[in-house]
Parts: sequence; C-alpha cells; structure tokens
Amino acid sequence: MNKLLVVLILITTNIYAQDEIAKSLLEELSANAKNYNNIYIEFDLMIENKNQNISEKQEGIIEIAKEKFRLQLEDQFIVNNGESQWIYLVDMNEVQIINNSDLDELMNPVNIFTIYERDYKYNYVGVSSENGLQIQNINLFPKTSKEFIKINIEIDASKNQLRKIKIYDKNGGTLAYELKKISVNTKLEPFIFDTKNYADIEIIDLR
Repeated sequence: MNKLLVVLILITTNIYAQDEIAKSLLEELSANAKNYNNIYIEFDLMIENKNQNISEKQEGIIEIAKEKFRLQLEDQFIVNNGESQWIYLVDMNEVQIINNSDLDELMNPVNIFTIYERDYKYNYVGVSSENGLQIQNINLFPKTSKEFIKINIEIDASKNQLRKIKIYDKNGGTLAYELKKISVNTKLEPFIFDTKNYADIEIIDLR
C-alpha cells in the first residue's frame, strides 16, 4: 500500500477517534445538566484583548432553571423569565427589556451546557493537569461565520463537571468564564425583575 495513503488513513482514524472522545464528554456533560432542576454557579469573568489594551476581571453569579436565568455582575444585573429579559445597568440606573427570542445563542447562559449541539464542530485537545486536577480540553468551532472563531471548554475529569469556558473573537479578544462553585437543585428566588425596587429608574422597553 502506498505509504502516503497509510499515513492519511492513520491521521483520519486518529481525528475520528478524537472527535468521538469529545462527543462523548460533551454528551455526558449535557445529559447531567438536563437532569438538574436548577444550577447555581459562582464564577470569575476575564475579558482580554491585547490589541486594545483591555484586561478586566470581575466576579459573578449565574442561576439557571430550565429556560430561565439570573446573572449578577458588578456592573449589571440580568433577569430572564423565559419570555423577556431585563438588563439593569448599575451605573446608569437603567433597565432595558427585550424579548427572549432576540438573544444570541452564545449570550444565553441557558445554552452553556448544550452549545455544542448548535451547528458546531468539536475537537478533543487532550488532558492537562492544573493544581492537581485532570482537565479534559475540547475546542468548538462554528460551522458558519460568527463573531467568534473558537470556544475552548475545560472539564474537570474527576467530576465530569464544567470548569472553564473561553471564547475567542475575530478581533483577538477573549472572554473567559472560570467556574469556582457549582450547586444543583437548590432553592432559588423567582426570576422576576421588579422596577419598583429601583428609585428613579429609567425603563427602556424594546419588546
């Protein structure tokens, strides 16, 4: 058999095997998440772009219950009840209201565990070690043109639990969510944003 053909077969087989590993890990992660009634996550958000001298870090909390979520960051507070989304900007004392259907899939935290199902190619990068943890690394690539070019997912191998998501955009910037604490099936407050609790708030309803 032609040596070049043998090499091509070996490369193709290896790529297929890696894709199957990535698929298996992602499917297990997704299946576990779908079994939860709700998820509570504390995380660090890192935003970087060396070309624009941007380097920011802030802490956040995300609560997800099926199609609803609540996201708390230092500069904004977002509530989504599955139909509408309220985006409260702290410094401006302003809330913008939009339809849930207007959300980009990547910006909707509800999709955090199932994003790979939405027209992405996936590739198993391998196992790395960090602070004594074994980390499974997977890259996702959009099949169609988007504002970002790659998503890297890190999974804690011992718990089969999401550890970090890093998004690479076309302009050289990255957006990384490092999960510090995860609790499931806990008691959460209703997913409601009551404007009466904010004196002199400006309301911009875009629905």
